[in-house]
Amino acid sequence: MKTIGIIGGMGPLATVDLFKKIILHTRAQSDQEHIHIVIDNNTDVPDRTACIEGHGASPVDEILKSAKRLESIGADFLVMGCNTAHYFMPEILPKLSVPFMSLIEVTAKKCKEKGLKSVCLLATFGTYESGIYKKELEKYGIECLEPDDDGKQAIEDIIYYGVKACDASYDTKKFVALLKSMHEKGADEFILGCTELPVAVEMYHINDKFIDATDVLAVEAVKFAGGTVQ
Repeated sequence: MKTIGIIGGMGPLATVDLFKKIILHTRAQSDQEHIHIVIDNNTDVPDRTACIEGHGASPVDEILKSAKRLESIGADFLVMGCNTAHYFMPEILPKLSVPFMSLIEVTAKKCKEKGLKSVCLLATFGTYESGIYKKELEKYGIECLEPDDDGKQAIEDIIYYGVKACDASYDTKKFVALLKSMHEKGADEFILGCTELPVAVEMYHINDKFIDATDVLAVEAVKFAGGTVQ
């Protein structure tokens, strides 16, 4: 089987979540039947949203360092545990010597397979500004709904002050209210378009119709590596 390289550290808990989901989706009866995975938990990568908004350093150099480290220790293909960082991949892809599997692309394809016509994207300010999900979903004729500014702030807060801060007692009322309001505006399902959000909904026991982009990527990574999905 192929060795998977995970460009991680954005953030650490999101990296663990992706790693765990790859393992859980792999049918294996022993350690030796699991897929070889190498991870670079690079916490030196500058904040992606800050860069996109024009007030932070570019993450490109550090992401590329991670990619090259993973290539050097045997990764046959790469995945990345951060949605927002995919905005910078056009600059990085020409410098890679192994394939890269896009979380954005596989998630959009999953929405198409489900026959969805309209989904609500839950993401960082940077991902919204980048338009990376909207462009990919439009290829399949899928409408990409976005919350208003207050709703986007509620998402940003649960990401930064909840998950990234490891605050188990974070108050999720504004986030839950956002989900309800977006249902009222026609959202059938929600894309968890930040890799901290699957961690958040599990950590805070939030239930709704979610498309977990991390989970979709994990399944496709298992397949591409030559493993059997369970």
